[in-house]
Amino acid sequence: MRPYLPALALLLAAAAPDPVVAVSGTESLTASQLRAILASADADTRAKLQSTPQALNGLIRDTFLQRAILAAAASAKWDEKPEVAALLRRTRDATIVQTYLAAQAPLPAEYPSEAELTDAYEKAKPQLMQPRAYHIAQAFIATPAGAGIDAARHKLTTLQKDITAGRATWDEAGKHAGATTSDLGWVPENRLQKAAKDATSGLLEGQVSPPVCTPEGCSAIKLIATRPAGPAALADVRQNLIRALRQAKQRAAEQAYADALLTKQPVRINEIELSHVTAP
Repeated sequence: MRPYLPALALLLAAAAPDPVVAVSGTESLTASQLRAILASADADTRAKLQSTPQALNGLIRDTFLQRAILAAAASAKWDEKPEVAALLRRTRDATIVQTYLAAQAPLPAEYPSEAELTDAYEKAKPQLMQPRAYHIAQAFIATPAGAGIDAARHKLTTLQKDITAGRATWDEAGKHAGATTSDLGWVPENRLQKAAKDATSGLLEGQVSPPVCTPEGCSAIKLIATRPAGPAALADVRQNLIRALRQAKQRAAEQAYADALLTKQPVRINEIELSHVTAP
């Protein structure tokens, strides 16, 4: 009997229950059902849901809400109402037309080529202009309702002087000041508040600004690098450009298929009868 044990183990594993991840009333949502819902989402949405617990919890709540509404509508035979049935037919027909038309105009997986992508990028450059941007870091001390703003300003002034004199590194000075330090990455100039923009624009790379204070707190800004205004780099817009090119190519191919279909079956309109339909 021993040779059959592995097969038995496989059968038992296959028959293992599907874990329940959420319950609402008598309804339950299993792990496999949730995976199927996630699989139906686009890649960006799926990544956000998988990395953000709040978003995933919201999806689960929405799923149960949809089930509850569908059950209530089924009890009321809502789908049998004439206007709802007509809408369902139109939606069904539109879905069939859309998916069938797309299937008649498939795009090569390798489209666009690098040459086509580069050419499209060069043509799109005037629409890809970006403002000057700063790569900045921030040392921040919160001052709720303005309390302690003078002390925060003093600490950050000391931080700036210590870094400028080479007495401390950015992290060391931030820790000594009791500030929260963070790398804000590349920030477009037009996204900065006026006070922060004025402080940053006067810095050389590597320098730290005097404190910039608001009612919420005080910040010292370190300029790491500057990027002049100009078109976005191809690497930064690559995926969006590929998506736009494929969508345009798909629409053109679908239109060509539709035009060919109408050429074979031209539409003839009786203008006299049409005028009777549209008459007031």
